[in-house]
Amino acid sequence: MDHEQAWTRPALVVSSDQWNGHASTLTVLPLIRTRHDLPTRVEIEPDALNGLDAVSYARCEDIRSISERRLVHALGRVDSLVMAAVTRTLLMFLEA
Repeated sequence: MDHEQAWTRPALVVSSDQWNGHASTLTVLPLIRTRHDLPTRVEIEPDALNGLDAVSYARCEDIRSISERRLVHALGRVDSLVMAAVTRTLLMFLEA
């Protein structure tokens, strides 16, 4: 059974700004609001910087590249602590 998310949802762009400036695809992690105690999920608290309106979880096991045309609008940015947690989790998930 395929468990890919099928509707529009927030996503965290994890590809570099340098890459994003030259490519037509971006690498993202979908965000969900349901907490699952999985080691591949990174909790993101809503704040004025990231624009989220509820606690969300980055699905690091669901990394994907999407067309920039699929992006509706930017909500905001995560802080460096969240990005560091995402990076650690991706490294663990990818066994890098």
